This record gives sequence, C-alpha cells and structure tokens, in this order.
Amino acid sequence: MITLLVDYNWEKFLPLSWTRPLWDLRMGIFTFLERIGKLYGNVYGYTHREYLRGLFSSYPENKWTEQTLLLIPTIYFEEYPDFRRDKDTLFLDKYNRPFGAFLKNFRVFDFTKEFDGAIEKIESVILIEKPWEFLDYISLQIDKDYKLSNKRSFKPYKGVVMVGTTEIFIDTSVEVEPGVIIDASKGPVYIDSGAKIMGNSYIKGPVYIGKSSTIMPLTKLNKNVIIGPVVKAGGEITNSIIWGYSNKQHDGFLGDSIIAEWVNIGAGTQFSNLKNTYGTIKMFYYPQKEEIETNKQFLGALIGPHAKIGINSIINCGTVMGAFTSTVGGKITSGFIPDFTWIDGEEMDLNKATEIARRMMTRRDFSLTEKYENMIRVIYELSKQYKKKRSARKKS
Repeated sequence: MITLLVDYNWEKFLPLSWTRPLWDLRMGIFTFLERIGKLYGNVYGYTHREYLRGLFSSYPENKWTEQTLLLIPTIYFEEYPDFRRDKDTLFLDKYNRPFGAFLKNFRVFDFTKEFDGAIEKIESVILIEKPWEFLDYISLQIDKDYKLSNKRSFKPYKGVVMVGTTEIFIDTSVEVEPGVIIDASKGPVYIDSGAKIMGNSYIKGPVYIGKSSTIMPLTKLNKNVIIGPVVKAGGEITNSIIWGYSNKQHDGFLGDSIIAEWVNIGAGTQFSNLKNTYGTIKMFYYPQKEEIETNKQFLGALIGPHAKIGINSIINCGTVMGAFTSTVGGKITSGFIPDFTWIDGEEMDLNKATEIARRMMTRRDFSLTEKYENMIRVIYELSKQYKKKRSARKKS
C-alpha cells in the first residue's frame, strides 16, 4: 500500500504554508510526512501547486496503480488506526470531517464531492483546519513523537542539572554548557543532532530542539516549544513553534505563536498573547479574507516566511504578518499585515523582497536558486487577492 499525503486545504494555513506543502510542516518532533512515514511506511507527498513541485520531491508516477491510503496531512492521531480495507472507503475524523480515503486503485479524488464507496468514522483522528490549532497539540504531539522515536539516552554534561531523565534524549553531537537546567518532569525534552545549548538556559518540557539549532545564554523555554531546524532562539518562549532558519536570539517574550521559516525577530521584541480585557482573540483568516473569532483567550501571532521584525517592536495578540513583510522597530504591530508589505504599509517591491531573501539565505550558506526565485514571484502574484481588505481591530 502507498500512503500519499496531499497538499489539500493549503490556503487554510496561510501565511505559514506559502513556501511549503502541508506535509512538510512540523508539529512535534517530526514533520507530518516523517511521522506518517514512521507509522504507515511507503509514504510520499504530492502538491498540485506547480511553483512548489520543483522544490519538493513529488509522487512517482509509476505508483499510480497501487492501493493507496490518501491523507490530508494535518491530522492528530489520538491512536494509530489501521487504514487497510477490502473496498474503497472514505474516512471521517472525530467531528465528521473527511480527512482521507483508502482506494483499491488510485484515482483522482476530490474530498469536497460525493464519494462512491463506503464511509467510516475514525474516532481517534482529529483533522486540524486552522493554523492556530497547531498550538493546541504541541504538548500532546511531542509526547507521542517521543514515544514513536524510541530514543532515550544522553551523555553526562558537567554542571548541567537534569530532572525526569527517562524523558530526555540528547544526541551525542549536542553541546550543552554548564549552568543549563533541563526539566522533563512534565513532558519530554528531545534535543536533535548538532544543537548547542548555551550556559544558564532553562528548558522545561515538552520541548523539541531541532538539528543544528542554538539556544542562547539565559534562554527560558517554558514548555510546549518546537524549535528548528537551524534556529537561533533566546529570551522567553512558551507554547510556540519556530520553523527552520529563523532567528529569535535576543531577549523578549514569545508566547502562543507560530514563526515560519527565514524570519528575523529584532532584539527586545515582545509578543502579546493576552488581551487586557481577558476576552477571546480574533485573527485574520485567509480563506475568508477577514478576521474571525478563534475562541482563544491566549494567542500571540502568526508570522509568515521571510518576515522581518524591527528591534523593540510590540506584536499585539492576534497579529498576522504575511510573507515577505517588514515592520519598523519600536512600534506596535496589530491586525493583518498583508504579504509583501514594507514598513508603515508601503508595498514591498518584488525585486527588493527577493534581494533581502537572497542576503539572508546567503548568510546561512544557501543559494537562492532559480526555482526558489520563481516561487517568490508566484507568491507575489497570488497574494494580491488578500490585500483588498485590511482588518481594523475593534474593541471588545
């Protein structure tokens, strides 16, 4: 059986999903592709977005005739079901939403249309449909991924305090400086290869620190944190995700937020995650082109890929910064900042956005390839449809 993860619903996860298919996003220790591959084997990802196909491996055409488990990748497994069936079957999640199908012979399949076959509800699967919902599953997913990894070891480090050692994995290549406290009493701590934990940092699980990431001195990772790979992190971080090649290495608070790849957060930046009124928070939702109610009391920001935040900025709760945006330091940023928006609402020139991306990637020894540059051009055009409405935040 082939397991095929489809890049379905990708618009629902903007701006985070502009530069990556859904199956390549990380919620836990593993990406969705890595996790489902460990569970069901023989897994492939497929995206119908042509501008991403040249950047991510695609489904091999010689497999089209085989039995296929077709899945929307953004799912959380309370338990791991067996999806093999003797006939074509559409799977509904715990809340009756279609998330996958078993097909005896692969065919083009649209989840929004009537299904000619059996329909079965899987109570142990939950489909995630909005980007801020990732935050609800950080703790649960790190715990499940830690068990799935089957890794339980670390070498002794001089001057390092460890609590809950049965729930700690530190790769042998990791450097941990004296004065660090690693507390896994409330959830696992998994530190991947090539990472560096600098002196006097405090890490309280559940936490995942990705490959070749650096935790700066005096950093506090206060549970439910996913970092990396290749991220520099500092200050205080709680219940948040920072994806690859982004920088938040200076002092400042980050809570209940998701930071996409290639983002730079200036020194002293503070993210608010709670209203003074203690009310629930609204957030811009791309499919509806307007703010919607999240029903969350604690929620920070969604920061799109290649965004840049100036020093000493204040990012209000419920802020969404699109891809290739930039804010001036020392100011308050709120609401929706459309993709390719420069300082103070001015539109970001495509050539300028591309050049800034080139400079940042060069610093990490990455070349801006022709395919990547084409991706930026396509995103620039596609994102124009979301600039018609810029939300004005109402008091509540």
